[in-house]
Amino acid sequence: MSNSTRPQRDPRLDQIFSDEPDTVGDACLELVPIVFDDPELEQHLIDLIQWTLDQGEGFDGGELCCALILGEIRCATSTDTLLRCLQQEDEILQRISTRSLQRIGARSFDTILERLEDPDIEGEVAALMIESLEGISLHDLPDSRDRIETQLRLDLTRPHLPNLRKEATAIALAHLGVAEATELMEQVLRRDYPGGNAFILDALEFLQENPEGLKGHAEDPIEQVVRWLEDEIVPGGDLDPALWQDSLSEVLPSSEAADDADPEATPR
Repeated sequence: MSNSTRPQRDPRLDQIFSDEPDTVGDACLELVPIVFDDPELEQHLIDLIQWTLDQGEGFDGGELCCALILGEIRCATSTDTLLRCLQQEDEILQRISTRSLQRIGARSFDTILERLEDPDIEGEVAALMIESLEGISLHDLPDSRDRIETQLRLDLTRPHLPNLRKEATAIALAHLGVAEATELMEQVLRRDYPGGNAFILDALEFLQENPEGLKGHAEDPIEQVVRWLEDEIVPGGDLDPALWQDSLSEVLPSSEAADDADPEATPR
């Protein structure tokens, strides 16, 4: 643990830390443009999350909203903090942090690729990082996309990686439409899974039938995510291939607040 004194909370954040869950969602949405225009408040959100991580305490709705807002405004400086969130045993926090890392863009992707050079990263955390890389479809970053596809193809050929990591890699390659990965998947199945592996088999079949991958990245709009938070429902989904076909036809729009601010143009 580091500092045991909680940072003094900015009063503008009081509503997202309210004991009345019905007010949290609207307050979270209202804060998006406010935080985007206030770098000090943006850093304050990062500090609040960092403090909670350092204390080893659970995350309440307020901190979850902070993580969601940082992704919505594409706050690049929150990348390391959000990656720490992936290591927590809190599925709602993991899903929100994954969504935020997907939205941030180049800074997020570069940092994740560096971390994935370590083959000893715990399998679930690595899988969430790889899922975060799928957010490249939200951005026009050809160099980053090339690096991501190269890293994923390399990972798929490494025999001693955890199963979760290899499965997530195969799924990401399928979603991104890396057609040349079909042969790699077949090799991995023969070498590492002579009895078969449902996730990699489904990824292979999906990629064979959809060589261009998903037509777009199905991002849950922030309005939907805050409703999930109010109802304490885990946002998004996990590695469920049955959902892929639905994703093809249900590409969700980004939030109006993020569009108004246009944070993608200048990641912070």
